[in-house]
Amino acid sequence: LRPLRAASDTAARISPRTLDARLEVRGLPSEMLPLIEAFNRALDRLERGYVAQQDFLGTAAHELKTPLALIRAQIELHGAGDAGFDREVLLRDVDQMARHVSQLLHLAEATELRNYEIGLVHLAALVDEVGDYLARLAERRQVRLDLRVASESLGWRADRGALFTLLKNLLENAIQHSPPNATVRLVADEQRISVRDQGPGLSATELPKVFERFWRGAGRRDEGSGLGLAICQEIALAHGWQLTVRSAAPGAEFVVARDSA
Repeated sequence: LRPLRAASDTAARISPRTLDARLEVRGLPSEMLPLIEAFNRALDRLERGYVAQQDFLGTAAHELKTPLALIRAQIELHGAGDAGFDREVLLRDVDQMARHVSQLLHLAEATELRNYEIGLVHLAALVDEVGDYLARLAERRQVRLDLRVASESLGWRADRGALFTLLKNLLENAIQHSPPNATVRLVADEQRISVRDQGPGLSATELPKVFERFWRGAGRRDEGSGLGLAICQEIALAHGWQLTVRSAAPGAEFVVARDSA
């Protein structure tokens, strides 16, 4: 049992600062090898998750630092009574930072499975609700929403709030990328929900980046945080769905597909 005790001691010394350490398999009884190898694979997954989390925190801090620096510069250079003080610019920077923080919180919630309460969601009612929520944005952008659900009784098993967020983000993204007088179309049936815009579409180099955190397409018409589609991906993964995107010429099409089983 001496090699097993050595492996146990090594495991006890592993911490977030030493996640690259692995348990030695040489000299172990063959009966113990599957357990130790499984433990090492678990450490591989933990290390990848920890590195991704650290990268995410660093990027988030960078994204928040920029609007904060702009706000600070406005306050330091100009006072409220100064002729050069631009209240609207300051409020816009505050709003942008608030959107970043809100999206970060949504992303944190989307990655925690314990936040989901799964039940039967009637899609027709939910899609109408999302459409009402985005009606003013669509009107402001001069974009028409065409929302189609296969039947009034169509239902998906999902967390209602999370599915609302997923559809809202997909439609909002499509609106932001659509030119004036274009149509954004949502079609939902038993197995899939598709959202298509009539914008410039996505190049072959852009397609793999769409769901990356903080990535923003060149054709976007606002100052979004670049987290909306990443949140959609997390929600889809939590439900066991597949979220994909393709260039539709014109525009892009996002598809949420359920497992046929």
